[in-house]
This record gives sequence, C-alpha cells and structure tokens, in this order.
Amino acid sequence: HLPRVPTVSPHVPCPPVCSQEGLAQCQRQAEEVAELMQQNMARAMEREGHLERLQSRAQDLRQASEAFIRSTRAVTQRQRRGQRRWLLVALGLGLFLLLLLLGLGLALALARSPPATATVPTPQAQTKPPPSTAGTL
Repeated sequence: HLPRVPTVSPHVPCPPVCSQEGLAQCQRQAEEVAELMQQNMARAMEREGHLERLQSRAQDLRQASEAFIRSTRAVTQRQRRGQRRWLLVALGLGLFLLLLLLGLGLALALARSPPATATVPTPQAQTKPPPSTAGTL
C-alpha cells in the first residue's frame, strides 16, 4: 500500500493549467515528488530490514543470556554441593580424630593407674565377746 503522491509540490506553485508549459512543469514536479517518495520508501524498507536484523540479534542475545544464567546457576549449585561435601568430610574426620584422642587418653589413663584390687567387704566386728566354752563340761 503506497502513500498518496501529491501531483504538485507545496513550495512551487503550479502555473495555470491552461498552458502547455505549465502542465509540463507540473508533470515534472509530480515526477520529482514520486521519485523522492520512491527513494523514501526504499530507505524505509532498508531501515525495516535493519530493524528486523537488530530484533533478531536482540532475541539471540536474550536467549544466550538466559542460557548463560541457567549454566551459571548449575555451576554454582555444583560448587556448593562440592563445598558441602568437603565440609562434611572435614567434620567427619575431625569427629573421628576427637574420638580417637579421647580413646587414647582413656587408654593411657587406665594404663597408668594401679590395678584396682577387688575388695570383699568383711563383716563388722562385734563389740561383745564371744561366749566362752571353757567352763562348761
């Protein structure tokens, strides 16, 4: 759909239609305006092509940035999982060493102390002398 092309230039008045020379001048002006309009349309189509390419590039960049964001999130999660794994390994190793040291300390403490003798409780001595059996017969 092409825009309406004026037949006369707004800046140059057209001579009266009566003369053949005026008609030719109006025709030349109309052809000039038509040529300018064709050039303008060609430039507009060229700009439209540039805009479409820019939109396509922008869409490609948007998709690339979304892919980059997804990949950085995945890498970050993997790094965090690895860090947590090493933290758990370090905590487990630390706990193991602590228990080992406590066990060694307990073993050394038991080895240094004299062996405990088992004592059997003896009955309490009574204060009454036992009845004598010497005088009875």
